[in-house]
Amino acid sequence: MGYHGIWLGEQAEVTNVRVRWNRLSGIYADSGSTISGNKAYQNGDDGIHTNFGSTVSGNTVYVNGGDGIYASFGSTVSDNTAHGNGDDGIYVGYGSTVSDNTAYGNGDDGIYVGSGSTVSGNTVRGNTGYGLRFTGTDAAYSGNVISGNTAGTITGSAVQLGQNACNGNTTCP
Repeated sequence: MGYHGIWLGEQAEVTNVRVRWNRLSGIYADSGSTISGNKAYQNGDDGIHTNFGSTVSGNTVYVNGGDGIYASFGSTVSDNTAHGNGDDGIYVGYGSTVSDNTAYGNGDDGIYVGSGSTVSGNTVRGNTGYGLRFTGTDAAYSGNVISGNTAGTITGSAVQLGQNACNGNTTCP
């Protein structure tokens, strides 16, 4: 496709679809959308791109030119696998929840989150940037396993709520 593989408006649902070889994002959906159980790979930009208040769950995104998953503010991103993407594995805006994902081998950060977000139960390894990058303030993280990321484990301002493992240690920044 010469543009997005799937391009939908508000409150869209995309389930169990395979998208690849699109010039821009594999799946692009506006606010309040639910994107679940899909495979998005080898797209020119993001594998999955959603606007605010969306739910992105159970997807596999890999070898996309941009972010594996881009979800704007107030979104929930859970149970996804993002690997080998050109930019961040998972990128979310402020006030989002990111849980139980796996992000590895991405070209920048494993998981990039905005202010007021919660990050828990993720496995983040072998990314070129940081495992977790927090921007803004009032974010928190717990129960993550973060290892072997080139730039380091965690950067930015966030409260560590415990039970994280950073490069084999229980002490994370």
